[in-house]
Amino acid sequence: MRDLTNLKTFIIDSKDPKEVDDAFSLELFEGNKKKLWIHISNPCKLFLTDSKIDIDARSKSSSLYLINQYIPMLPTEIIEKANLNQNKISDTISASIIFNDDGSINKYEIVEAKIKPKYQLLYEDAEEIIELEPKEEFEIVEIKNLLLNSINYRKKQGAIIFDTPGYKINIKNGNVEIINIQKSISHSIVSESMILMGYVTSLYLFENNIATPYRTHKINCDAEEILERYKDSDIKYSILKQYMGKSYITTKANKHESLGLLKYTQCTSPLRRYLDLIVQRQVFNNINNIERLSHNKINELIDITKIKQLENNNIYKNDKLKYLNIFFKNEIKTSHKIIFIKWINNKKGIALVYFPEYSLELLIVLFISVETYTNKIYKVKYNISNNNLLEFIH
Repeated sequence: MRDLTNLKTFIIDSKDPKEVDDAFSLELFEGNKKKLWIHISNPCKLFLTDSKIDIDARSKSSSLYLINQYIPMLPTEIIEKANLNQNKISDTISASIIFNDDGSINKYEIVEAKIKPKYQLLYEDAEEIIELEPKEEFEIVEIKNLLLNSINYRKKQGAIIFDTPGYKINIKNGNVEIINIQKSISHSIVSESMILMGYVTSLYLFENNIATPYRTHKINCDAEEILERYKDSDIKYSILKQYMGKSYITTKANKHESLGLLKYTQCTSPLRRYLDLIVQRQVFNNINNIERLSHNKINELIDITKIKQLENNNIYKNDKLKYLNIFFKNEIKTSHKIIFIKWINNKKGIALVYFPEYSLELLIVLFISVETYTNKIYKVKYNISNNNLLEFIH
């Protein structure tokens, strides 16, 4: 167990998060050399594999974050114990990374640790510190520089950075609203630290010949050519996704081409994703000389969670559809701007479109004659129907 409570540790998250499972720190050594620490909460030490808590989490596969409801994967008391919080001493699985000048990894180490976060920041607060660069908070500025350099290195290895805004469906005073979320540097550095944690964890498990669910992704197209061809289009990344293959999970380590990594596993959300919990358990057991799960057991868990996750995805989709119906039904505007992406079923009028006003990519029923893969704006009207999808007419 490594005591890292002396490090100035940062948590950056959204407002009122239910599960707080990641943080990072900067350590200076040998003068001005820099070591990035990434910390992930460690719930797996609180219960055993195949215990009632574990089996129940497995049956859920993940926490459900619905528009107006939260269903946790783990019991509330486990989440409260494992959550990282400001000034709370917490158990973690932590990785230290020393970078080369070009942003590649020179050396890494994974340990069981204790941390005591000093700051718990909203993304907006972190963004302000990054912009102002106060001397007393130089650590977060240095962390930003290291992580932006890492992103640039991955880009050179073929990584695709989907630089697009997002959205959130929210309920305020009983009204449904769509909030645009612009991607900031603080979002980018949190995302990059999580990607790096997944990468070094995959290296650790591979080098120690430990079974794990690796995530693999092969790009089945010339991504640079597509992005160049549609460089002026608001939907260039949506178009690219239509050409790229899907990622999949297997116990065989292969490249994750869209991340620009030789191998990759997801491990940064053990409080809300069951396979992340399993990855963490394999690391924890290896550190503590406890028997690891076999390849057959990992394959079995991948199959179980895959089926359940499909069910969860349908729950997400139907929940989103319910509130989007309410939003468009009550919206004062009579028409909405869309950019057409592609027909899913031309005969039935099912199309994938992008609403630029809301940064919303959506499957809808559409009655209109369109040109594919252009940046042309169409104005459509919401049509109340009993369809399984939102319906719009010209």
